[in-house]
Amino acid sequence: MDKLQSQHNTICNKLNNNLIKLKIMKKVLLIFVAMVTTLLSYSQEADAVSGATQTYKPDGNSLYHRTEETRLKIGELWVEGEVQNPGRINLEKLYKRDVFYKEAIPDDSGKINFIGANRYVGYSLFDLLNGFIIEKKNTDTFRPATDLFIVIENDQNEEVTFSWAEIFYTNIPHQVIIATESAPIEPYKCKVNYPTGNTWKLVAANDLYGYRMLENPVKITVKSFDKKDYTINRNLRNTFSPKVDVVVDDKLVMIIDSNSQFPTPQEKYKSVFYGMGQGYHPIPEFNGVELGPLIEKIMNKNTASWMSNGLVCFSGLDGYRVIYSYSELFNRVDQVQAILATENKSGESGYFRIYHPDCFYGDMSVKCLAEIFLFKE
Repeated sequence: MDKLQSQHNTICNKLNNNLIKLKIMKKVLLIFVAMVTTLLSYSQEADAVSGATQTYKPDGNSLYHRTEETRLKIGELWVEGEVQNPGRINLEKLYKRDVFYKEAIPDDSGKINFIGANRYVGYSLFDLLNGFIIEKKNTDTFRPATDLFIVIENDQNEEVTFSWAEIFYTNIPHQVIIATESAPIEPYKCKVNYPTGNTWKLVAANDLYGYRMLENPVKITVKSFDKKDYTINRNLRNTFSPKVDVVVDDKLVMIIDSNSQFPTPQEKYKSVFYGMGQGYHPIPEFNGVELGPLIEKIMNKNTASWMSNGLVCFSGLDGYRVIYSYSELFNRVDQVQAILATENKSGESGYFRIYHPDCFYGDMSVKCLAEIFLFKE
């Protein structure tokens, strides 16, 4: 009798345990269903190449996401030059980003040739190049990466250039992408038919005019400035540079000094000045003359070529230098100007320094400025 009672109790305990397990599984299933429902409500779709990519519903507040995307043909992309690990870019683990761009190019008369307004989806140069560790050929003489730039080439041997800084040292990164999808941004009062193209393309959404649009890019080459030698001297006692030589393709075309006639009023920028090494510096503002009007006096030809391929090296009296692209300085959609800021006039520092408020790092601001060297790669 006791044995039967014991068996009965064992069976009851097992049944109770099974019921508890079933209840737990039911709760887990309900939680899982709720999670899936929530994810679906955000329209999160898996992309075959890039993994999870967040999308927006066409009936939301965004005016940029109301049209369907056209997929562009993707090719192979290689990284070469001054990197430790050159080779083909693997897209499988990269997320896609989108940018919004109004593409237009002025003709020789200045009339704007409007091409279209599109949302582009693709891989940012920041993400594409982040894993290719730089290995500068001039590290022994100049270690900072501020003199780096990149050349992007397509299958037709067409090239465009970017500074390393506008990809990695800007306040607003991920604005230069290689687009794999395109969707028109349509006005609601008229019908439009903007061209999309067939192959993936380079899009610089921070450019005002589309000089650096490039169909079917195949190669990115990382380079350091080597057009001339600037001797590094970290022990200069007198860092006052009384003048700035402006050189175009190895020809001296202008000299800027404290007696030069500058337009007024001059530009003033508030600053939170932050360096790569020492962090914050208490330099609350910069005052100076806009660089653009000064350069326009000597650069009145081949605008398209300079916007596509032009680069500018700013060097100080001590040999320190930085590279900006020509479009980064003079073809900006935000139209924010770099300035030649005037510094201490006591003879201990200055007289000019380059300053651009779009740069996150103060390392791109060269003091005791001695030369502005414009060139095309």
